[in-house]
Amino acid sequence: MNTPAELHAAINGINQNKQTKKKEEEPMTYGDDWQVRAAGRVMALLFTANNADVARRPAGALGHESSHRGHMIPISSFYNTRLDYSNLVVPDFEAWESKTSKFSFCQYPFFLSIGAKIQILEHDARRQMEVKAREAFFNSILSRKAVSQYFVLKVRRDCLVEDSLQRVGEVLGSTPEEMKKGLRIGFIGEEGVDAGGLRKEWFLLLVREVFDPYHGLFIYDEDSQYCYFNPYCFESSEQFFLVGVVLGLAIYNSIILDIALPPFAFKKLLAAAPQTSAPQPLTTRPTYKCSLDDLAEYRPVLARGLRRLLEFEGDVAETFCHNFVADVDRYGEVKSIPLCPGGEKKPVTNANRREFVDLYVHYHLDTAVTRQFEPFRRGFFSVCGGNALSLFRPEEIELLVRGSDEPLDVKSLRAVATYLNWQTTKPESVPVVQWFWEYFERTKPDAQRRLLSFITSSDRIPAVGATSLNIQLACLGDDSSRFPIAHTCFNRLGLYRYATREKLERLLSEAVLNSEGFGLK
Repeated sequence: MNTPAELHAAINGINQNKQTKKKEEEPMTYGDDWQVRAAGRVMALLFTANNADVARRPAGALGHESSHRGHMIPISSFYNTRLDYSNLVVPDFEAWESKTSKFSFCQYPFFLSIGAKIQILEHDARRQMEVKAREAFFNSILSRKAVSQYFVLKVRRDCLVEDSLQRVGEVLGSTPEEMKKGLRIGFIGEEGVDAGGLRKEWFLLLVREVFDPYHGLFIYDEDSQYCYFNPYCFESSEQFFLVGVVLGLAIYNSIILDIALPPFAFKKLLAAAPQTSAPQPLTTRPTYKCSLDDLAEYRPVLARGLRRLLEFEGDVAETFCHNFVADVDRYGEVKSIPLCPGGEKKPVTNANRREFVDLYVHYHLDTAVTRQFEPFRRGFFSVCGGNALSLFRPEEIELLVRGSDEPLDVKSLRAVATYLNWQTTKPESVPVVQWFWEYFERTKPDAQRRLLSFITSSDRIPAVGATSLNIQLACLGDDSSRFPIAHTCFNRLGLYRYATREKLERLLSEAVLNSEGFGLK
């Protein structure tokens, strides 16, 4: 064996033999149970009906505030949460990939909770990272050159987007498998070893800059607080490719990002996923077609106007005097874009208004942003595509990227919190620590989210719940008039031993309200 390829093949062959032997010793017995297979098919029919019922409803029947996002009952009602507490999830995924079982829960992804799917995704990511790390190790031995087992990204703080784009482009162009290694970040001119903090900081700074409205890549709607691709931006498509890569890397590295993309954007993204090598789930994901409800998520005022047009009982042609065109504002210059051939001469009438609305929505959410969405899609799946991701639904991908907006469970956050530098065996009994948690728990929900964002850089909790978010309270010293300091890269809040409860609450609330200027690191 004189080449890395031969050595890797031999090692992989040994590992595959071990895995095969292990699978033979531990058969997937439930896969041969006809009752389990029959139950899976029946539940698949019910799951499909849960989606199809909504698809048949007339436009406007579902509002923007629909609690289940287009389902009769929430998809979580189909989760088999008992799997979360078993050792079946990963073996089931491997059996599904290798097609060695007549039945697997991965054939019916709706059975798998978000926690089980994250477990599979982390297993798949860890497996790929280990393979690439092992290849790097043996390559370094055989080539007698130092080869990193990590994907190391070195950037300048003042040229963050440009350096990141250049480095990612170089790697994907020459050795795309590098992206499957564990990510490590280095800021040029600064000391420090990335133990996770620098990586999170890079994500936070990059997302903050790329999604800044002044950057022009995305357009924000004040009513919905969502953003979407700017079809008229002057930036190259490579910038959107980088955004897709960043989202993929965030999922691959379990990082929550404060990205305000509307929910339908994740439906559109998953519908454009490339085919995987694994068997297709028996509940196939439908192709995406944008709807008026999707537009209502992003631009509710515009959607309400279109609904009024559909519901108008008078003569549409005489009242609205509108043709099949979309009037768009390109940096102060209004242009009329035909929605179909000859659209500028085709009047909107009572008979064709549904066609007009469909074309209007399709233009704004699809046609107009093709130049931006296509590189974004390629960037995302160049990193994150795979068998594990194919198990997720759009709303679950949104949970992975953005976290959950469910009400904060402060007691759960407190139960898993850790403490630093308090010089006592029971830091949770220190007065200022108790005051902090009591203040956090009794404050209003919107204030709770601002405080959480101050500490972690996101006002959302991880998809699997508050108990997976570790907040660290650190002691900065004796009583002081200084503000608390948040180190968002480590989910750490530094507190002084303030003399009174009132002083803590006053300084903490001021620091949160002015977090752009006070102690945010």
